[in-house]
Amino acid sequence: MEIIFRFTDQDIQRVREVTTKFQYHTFFHNRMEKNLSEKVPSFSREKIWWTVVMCLLTSQQRSNSGSPISRFLFADPFPITLKNLGAAGNINEFTRQELENIGGIRFAPKISEYVKVNLDRLNAGEWKTLEEHFHILLEQRKQNPRPEHYLAEREAARYMNETFKGFGPKQSRNFWQDLGLMRYEFVLDSRFGKWLKQIGFPIPISPNSLSDEDFYCFLSDILRDLCVRADVLPCILDAAVFSSYEAR
Repeated sequence: MEIIFRFTDQDIQRVREVTTKFQYHTFFHNRMEKNLSEKVPSFSREKIWWTVVMCLLTSQQRSNSGSPISRFLFADPFPITLKNLGAAGNINEFTRQELENIGGIRFAPKISEYVKVNLDRLNAGEWKTLEEHFHILLEQRKQNPRPEHYLAEREAARYMNETFKGFGPKQSRNFWQDLGLMRYEFVLDSRFGKWLKQIGFPIPISPNSLSDEDFYCFLSDILRDLCVRADVLPCILDAAVFSSYEAR
């Protein structure tokens, strides 16, 4: 079976318009700095761990400035560092208490369970594999963006999705993008789905469909092709779409 999408000049113009309109938004600027500047990330287990926790916390909860999620993630010091968890007698209970202490964070017991499981998996040998993916993406990040870079990005995202609890297609990509290492795979959520509907995209998008890895990749491939034709990087388009909803 073959499905062929033909993009109109109007489709391409809409991509360019949204990226131009929101190019001065703070979130858009931060994405440019993190994912496209000459300053590339370095490997740090604490930073990696913070990003794992961030993905678990933001999976189903808003994390805008001042929210309980934001206050927890940007607390100084961060409550559940690798060092703190290493000294805790019961990681699950320690994490749950720290989450509940901040107030307003949903699913604390489930997130605490995921924290324990994922940390155990990292300490059982996954640190090595995760670092290998990190350095593959880092070498790409040092180069000028090329569409074929999506292959290593997708492989790294699938690794996260298949290895760690509480991720899924979106957060497995959000993980690498937040580290500044992803430019061609999309971080798709309901906001992006709403924008696609507004511009007349013919395929309905739902949370259930976006939770399916095969559909997620199918949709990403279509959107990546559109971005290539519009000469706009996918990580820039999704930053613009996200900024458009933040600005409302």
